[in-house]
Order: sequence, then C-alpha cells, then structure tokens
Amino acid sequence: MQAHFKKLFEYDKWANNALLEKFEHQFPQNPRIYVLMSHLLSAQRIWLDRCLGLPQSAILWGERLPDEMREDTENYHLAWVDFINRLQADDFEGRVTYTNSSGETYNTQLSDLLAHVINHGTHHRGQIMTLMKEEGFVLPNIDYITFVR
Repeated sequence: MQAHFKKLFEYDKWANNALLEKFEHQFPQNPRIYVLMSHLLSAQRIWLDRCLGLPQSAILWGERLPDEMREDTENYHLAWVDFINRLQADDFEGRVTYTNSSGETYNTQLSDLLAHVINHGTHHRGQIMTLMKEEGFVLPNIDYITFVR
C-alpha cells in the first residue's frame, strides 16, 4: 500500500505542476482558476493535518499567488510522502478521527482518506481544465495513464 499511495501522490504533484507551468506562460483571466487551485492545495494540507492529529494549518478557501502555489505543491507533497514513508502496513487499515469544516466528527479508515485526497485533487483539476479551455489554453494531458507511461 505504501508504494501505491506514494505513486499516487507523485502523480498528484506532477499534475499540479503541469497546470502551474501553463499559468507561467498564459495568465488565467478567470479568478476561479486560482481559487480552485488554492483550495485543492489547502485541502491537501488540511487532510494531512487531520491524519497527523494537528490543528488545521490552512484556510480551506484561502487564496495564493502562483509562486505560493508552486511552493505549497512541493512542500505538501514532501510532507505527504514523509507521512506515508513512516506508515507500517497495518496503519493503512487504521482509522483517523477528525472534525470537518462543518464541525461534524468522523472516524475514517486512513487508506480511504488517502484515496480521497487524490480524488479531490483530480476533481478540482478537471474543473480548472474546463475553465482553462474556455480561455483558449492549450491544455496539458494530465491523465494518470500519461503519467505512468
């Protein structure tokens, strides 16, 4: 499981960087593009905080400048990989108790939380790509299969 999730987080970083690279060459006009990218990154940090039993250290819908997004992409990726590297095989079946942004408390299997973080990023990157297409961006191919080829 450890290798599987590390690979998924590598994909996540690769896909985020592919979008951020496009922003360096063509400035998005729709502010929603940056809002969604920032949210994607904040959620990654919030979920990591929950897994580590730490207080929330990111604002769920906070805003970032492109340089901050690039830096957070790298830093959050390193933090997730470090977390995954410290897990034992049985830890993936363990449970994490956390309180969501609505104040509701849940207890969820760690492997499901990890899958959610990756899926959440994929969902929002899809939204971002739709908005980029409307602005005439040449879209990067960020499909998982492209990453693994």
